[in-house]
Amino acid sequence: YPGVNRDIAIICDEALTVAEAENVITAAGGKLLRNVKLFDIYRGKGVAEGKKSLAFSLELRADDRTLTDADCEAVTTKVLAALKDKLNADLR
Repeated sequence: YPGVNRDIAIICDEALTVAEAENVITAAGGKLLRNVKLFDIYRGKGVAEGKKSLAFSLELRADDRTLTDADCEAVTTKVLAALKDKLNADLR
């Protein structure tokens, strides 16, 4: 079945490591989340001092069906909520 890619960018503390963010994403993503890949780190205009932006590509796929928009949105929402709760990271 085809996979779906969703990109998210978060604003987080400068001290947060990519590995910490990836671990939270992986734990929250559940069985539909197949891969997490960092594709950008940004510091500069529009990002507060002491903060950075991390952008990740999330690959979602099910073994038994094609995913719906609702499936993908549910995973993305759960991931963003976990990032906010555990790491105080906000959607950019």
